[in-house]
Order: sequence, then C-alpha cells, then structure tokens
Amino acid sequence: MFLDQKKPKDFDCGYNLDLMIDAIPRIDEQDERLRYAKRVVGLIKQSHPNWVDKNGQSKMAWDYYFELADYNPRDYGIENPFDSGQPDDAE
Repeated sequence: MFLDQKKPKDFDCGYNLDLMIDAIPRIDEQDERLRYAKRVVGLIKQSHPNWVDKNGQSKMAWDYYFELADYNPRDYGIENPFDSGQPDDAE
C-alpha cells in the first residue's frame, strides 16, 4: 500500500519529481507522455533557473532529465530537443 521511499535524486526538485519521472513509461499515449516529460523538464527549469537562458531554453535541464530517468526516454518516444533540432518548449 505504501510507496517505497528513498532520498530524492535532486534535493532542489524533490521526491515528487522522481515519482513523475518514474510514471512516464506507464503513460500509454505518446502525446501525453511527451507533454508529461515537458512538464518534468519545466519543473527542473523552475528549480534550477540558472540553467535557463534568456529565451527559456535549457539544454542542461533536458540532459538532467535524461540523467535522472532510470530508463532511456528515447525508448518511449521522448527526444532531447537539443539533440533532435526541435525547439525547447518545456515550461
């Protein structure tokens, strides 16, 4: 009944971010998974504002999401926009 809790991977973002990242592979719909991943990156941007440039873009936040995930986000259709040439529209 209770979730196994560990220390958060990132103390600035907290344990709830870990839960959000862990939930992404369980989302069936691709578009919803991508929206959720962008929300995760947006929260990382809020927690680490010094990683965000003046245009709201943050390669470091996307790289950090890929680092924190215990899975390969690409296996679930999530690409780092800085690697794929897409705009970073995570908020």
